[in-house]
Amino acid sequence: MTSHVAAALGFGSVLLLMCFVKCFNAKQCYFGHKVIRVIPETKEHLNLLVSLQSQFSNEAVDFWTKPSLELAAVDISLSPSDAYENITSLLSNQGIKFTVQIPNLQSAIDRQNGNQREKREMTSWFDKYHTLDEIFSQLKETAAKYKERVRMFTFGKSYEGRQLYAVEIQSTPQVSKPMVFINCGIHAREWVSPATCMYIVHQLASRGDVTVHEILNKVDVVIMPVFNVDGYVYTWGMDRMWRKNRSLNPGSECVGTDLNRNWGFSWGENGASSQPCSDNYHGSSAMSESEVQHVARFLESQGKRLVGYLDIHSYSQIWMFPWGYTKKRSRDYDELMRVSKDVVDAIKTEGGYNTNYTFGQASDIMYIESGTTKDYMYGHLHVQYTFSMELRDTGKYGFLLPNSLIIPTAKEAFEGIKAMILNMKLKD
Repeated sequence: MTSHVAAALGFGSVLLLMCFVKCFNAKQCYFGHKVIRVIPETKEHLNLLVSLQSQFSNEAVDFWTKPSLELAAVDISLSPSDAYENITSLLSNQGIKFTVQIPNLQSAIDRQNGNQREKREMTSWFDKYHTLDEIFSQLKETAAKYKERVRMFTFGKSYEGRQLYAVEIQSTPQVSKPMVFINCGIHAREWVSPATCMYIVHQLASRGDVTVHEILNKVDVVIMPVFNVDGYVYTWGMDRMWRKNRSLNPGSECVGTDLNRNWGFSWGENGASSQPCSDNYHGSSAMSESEVQHVARFLESQGKRLVGYLDIHSYSQIWMFPWGYTKKRSRDYDELMRVSKDVVDAIKTEGGYNTNYTFGQASDIMYIESGTTKDYMYGHLHVQYTFSMELRDTGKYGFLLPNSLIIPTAKEAFEGIKAMILNMKLKD
């Protein structure tokens, strides 16, 4: 055995022991993982990052944000094994600049977990992240307290048998109006997304101001706080960075499908992976996942009543609309740009924190992706006002946004959603 291999094994043993000590209650440890921010400056730099992303998409080399034609910064989590040394050496050799955003990912996770366990007086239920059981309990309490306005229901059950709950919020339950559908938490690790949806549920259910009345006199709003219930539970107990659902993949040891690559429009094209071990795995077939099937069945049953859709993610501070799978302009490009501009203006000016969001067609400002919710809603169900948003932040915390930023993030999102709905031109 050569000396450098022995040294590597020795370091690996020490690292394994440290992981055991630091992560004794979790299956997946991220001790020593670093999150780097890569700054592409040329098309060649971009092509290299795209190539790396296509080769790697797992806990060793995890693209938190994807390469885009805008040459935006790309955040990558790298394991302390050969991944960090090899990737950073490759970047340096190609003249690609990078900085270390998070020097030890497990330490950042531990800080967030510690914040959840703090014994303290909360100013409200919404200034802390919550488990799935806590979210559903709060949802039931809200539906009971505001029963004249809120109806809680389920689409069915997830792969692991959990209920897929949503609420419908109406000013006049006896009268069916056009519907806007909002879902959060389709990617398990994006905790601020469900937290934001729960804040929006509370605001629409409890407030009696003129703007909320105007919204609910115009549309009924259905909100699904946690789309990927199995994955979300898994992030609390086993792997904080888990993205996919938890369905088994026959013939593979790798678990899960990306629920935002499984929809039956432009399925299996660029921007999704056919490899079950990839975080972007599109599933064995279009609409193969039970969660997608149940929600799609409900949405299709609404017919022309469904007039608006919003899929809430984190992170990057972006508001976007179809298409995602092609650079071709969407048929409603000008109208969707008009609404989007008003949305990001409202987020900045009405949100109270002067936060800037980028907006535009998804394939222009992010990256090509196929089999997504927004393309399915727009291309298959013909929902004109289809949008997706990426919440805070722009990379300082990434998926580990601290508790202190939950309510500011949710407030901004609510202002954006109000602007979205009030700017929609509905046909009589």
